Amino acid sequence: MKKKEFWLAVTAAIVSQTVVAESDVAGAAEAVKLYPAEALQVLGQSPAQLNPAPLSDGGELLRSVNGVSGSRMGGRGIDPIIRGQSQGRLNILLDGAYLHSGCPNRMDPPTTYAVTDSYDQITVIKGSRTVIYGGGGSGGTVLFQRGWPDIEQTVSGEASYSYRSNSDSEALNLDLTAASELGYLRVIGHRGEAENYQDGAGNEVRSAWESQSAGLLGGIRLGDNTRLEGSFEQVEEENVLFAGAGMDSPFSDNDSMRLKLTHDFAAGNLQRLRVEAYRTEINHLMDNFSLRPAGMMQMKAPTSSDTSGGRVLLDAYFADTAWVFGADLQQNDRNGTVINNINGMKGGILWPEAEIRQYGLFTEAEHRLDNTNSIKAGLRLDRVSAEAGRSRESFMLMGTPTTPAARYQAIYGASDQPQDETNVAGFASWSHRLNSHYQLETSLSRSVRSADATERFMAKGDWVGNPQLAPEKHHQLELSLDFDNGDHRWQLSSWYNRVSDYILREYRGNVQSYRNVDAELYGIEFEGRYRLSDSLSLRPALAWLQGNNRDDNQSLSQISPLSARLALEYQQSDWLLAAELVTAARQNDVCLRSDSACNGLDVQKTPGYGVMNLHGEYRINDSLMLTAGVDNLFDKLWRSHENREDVSGNQVQVAEPGRSAWLKLSATF
Repeated sequence: MKKKEFWLAVTAAIVSQTVVAESDVAGAAEAVKLYPAEALQVLGQSPAQLNPAPLSDGGELLRSVNGVSGSRMGGRGIDPIIRGQSQGRLNILLDGAYLHSGCPNRMDPPTTYAVTDSYDQITVIKGSRTVIYGGGGSGGTVLFQRGWPDIEQTVSGEASYSYRSNSDSEALNLDLTAASELGYLRVIGHRGEAENYQDGAGNEVRSAWESQSAGLLGGIRLGDNTRLEGSFEQVEEENVLFAGAGMDSPFSDNDSMRLKLTHDFAAGNLQRLRVEAYRTEINHLMDNFSLRPAGMMQMKAPTSSDTSGGRVLLDAYFADTAWVFGADLQQNDRNGTVINNINGMKGGILWPEAEIRQYGLFTEAEHRLDNTNSIKAGLRLDRVSAEAGRSRESFMLMGTPTTPAARYQAIYGASDQPQDETNVAGFASWSHRLNSHYQLETSLSRSVRSADATERFMAKGDWVGNPQLAPEKHHQLELSLDFDNGDHRWQLSSWYNRVSDYILREYRGNVQSYRNVDAELYGIEFEGRYRLSDSLSLRPALAWLQGNNRDDNQSLSQISPLSARLALEYQQSDWLLAAELVTAARQNDVCLRSDSACNGLDVQKTPGYGVMNLHGEYRINDSLMLTAGVDNLFDKLWRSHENREDVSGNQVQVAEPGRSAWLKLSATF
């Protein structure tokens, strides 16, 4: 079956002949112009270019990108997956800041706090192709970006209202900017809410949520070549229901602060200095009684996740080479406890004052050999330390006192002593233009990911971390071929990732646990644009991947099946009509909890599906835009394979929404 799907993917990719969108190329080119050695791979699009529909959060937006999927537990908090990798294997930055989830079971991945309409541009870098955004990032890097505003309009803004029928969700967004030669002031605000949606079979899915956010951003020119920017942003989640979790979330709040200094050198080899600092604080509460019928065992789990960090980057040009030199640091502190709401006793310590610190040094360079060849390379050194301050604090397990340290010893024979790591990562790529239409690129990389706070220090009766996990070492090879003749563009990529010490989450009896294994992931991606006429264009895309546990000769859990998209767009001067077919094959290569040889996280062998989406845009005038559409036109019952069982082991694979009509009215001024 694996060979059959492999050759099906290859054949479909070659026959389809398509590409990266025009705006993708333009966005990447602009990014390279600003930061010459940042090997940006794709995208660089506005959120509306990726998906014009009203969406619940940044994770749902990213599922619009070929090769990117997401795991759903409710109506919000879609956890993005790139090339079969998620969570700590992705570097996700919101306007330059790192956030780490406040929920161990990922009710709130970082993208939950990304109000998509408040960002100017989204960049997705698949795989390990840069070293300047922190250690790890083996699956990819996602940048939610905001830029210095254009001063042609002293006062500008955008306001929007959206409505979605399935869930009766509504959202209001406001973005106002006042700018001059001296600087700018920007105010952003958002308010959204949704009721439970219905799946394609008419079943109600627990998925309601409320969200609001506000942000104040400002920048000032300290001189002709120096700019200082600062921001403060609050995002508040309330009454968030989860069909795929044993608990709901009464609230989850995030406060973010950022400071950025940029200086452009007037002449010489030095080009730009960037200094950035940030602080993000998340407070999260989940329980099983305040938003659902209370049972005999009423439990609550207050948690916090605070992250501080910053980086210094120096762009330079010498020896006919564009360079970036830099250093960064990041510290994440997490605390969380499970508490019996009836008697106040502790039933587990989710994060026992877990502290992970990372200090990094890096350099990245790009050199053009001649008119047809260029090379890029980067090198990174990280020092990582991890410790748990509450590992000797007691909690009750089956009526008996125990501690996190005792749980680590009982499950793994592992000590709770602090751990230190020194990690070396890097990449090298070569780009060769074959002729005026074809370009070939190859990339070889090594990235190293340290275990996160949950994998190291989780301490419950049915879920225990391993403090002595070795860091993952990813060694990736990627080949890509691009074609562009003006009317037709396509990109075909293939990649292979051999992983030493892959951190595998599995079940040992009824206990979720972690161990290191050797693994491999590999796949093929194809996407493009075929211009049928001046007004009509076709956009096909395809992604296939495979993940294997090489130690046990088993499939890895949560691996996306073969998927394909086909979009047809008709555009005139003021309006656009589009139809998109989203399909996925049946996923038979699974690692089931019910399989004693595998003990994995997959719920079932997931059936394939095909979903039709329609949308249209009409520009009423220079200021007003009306967008409307219907998702899941034929009201299909379907589930993404990555929709996982909950932390309590309940076999629930959350169904996606059924038919849903939507509209969005946007005004710019």
